[in-house]
Amino acid sequence: MLHQRTRLRSLLTAATLSTCLIAAPPADAQSGTRAPRPAPPAANAGSQSRAAQPPAGGSQSRMAQAKIAMDGYCPVCVIDMKKWVRGTTQFQANYDGKTYLFPGEEQKQMFLADPAKYVPALGGDCTVCSVNMSQRMPGKVQHSALYGGRLYLFPGEEQKEAFRADPTKYANIDLAMNGLCSVCRVEMQKDVPGKPEIATVHQGLRYLFPSDEQRKMFLANPAKYAVPSNAPLN
Repeated sequence: MLHQRTRLRSLLTAATLSTCLIAAPPADAQSGTRAPRPAPPAANAGSQSRAAQPPAGGSQSRMAQAKIAMDGYCPVCVIDMKKWVRGTTQFQANYDGKTYLFPGEEQKQMFLADPAKYVPALGGDCTVCSVNMSQRMPGKVQHSALYGGRLYLFPGEEQKEAFRADPTKYANIDLAMNGLCSVCRVEMQKDVPGKPEIATVHQGLRYLFPSDEQRKMFLANPAKYAVPSNAPLN
């Protein structure tokens, strides 16, 4: 009986460890050095290919105005599941001038609850290019990295490797006003630090606020509180 209990305890322990290992993100994604590489859709996977295309008719012009972000991959799946999953136009949300696609309503609602958490840094532009070349260049999902719970996209492996070599140099280039509240600066002429959990993204830049009141004021009139579009990045 004692032997059976010991064997049962060993099996349960092994099962628990196995579950933890399966549930944990890959080591490279968890450490922020590499994001899971998106797999190209199969040639016969017509439904996947169609999911990334805008629908016909009037919706097509609206989708053309708001560019499909991340080649149609779901940002929630990348951040929360460390997986590249194709979205569909049936579940979409527009944010900061881009259209994000999701595989289901659950992922869409998670995104809408906190879009700043899920959108790529600098609106999907390359942070390395912004620092080293003072240029905003679009990144690609084929060259991506996760760092600090955020997704970074790069135009090529060269920029990706530069980021991996020194992520702290590039990670917060999209942080407007060094994290100070722009609403507080305008309304109170005070420099008040914002909180990372109270954020919004405007033209690819992250704005932090001390409370949701300032965030709502910004969203109601971003032109009043946002930094000039031609202002140098941090």
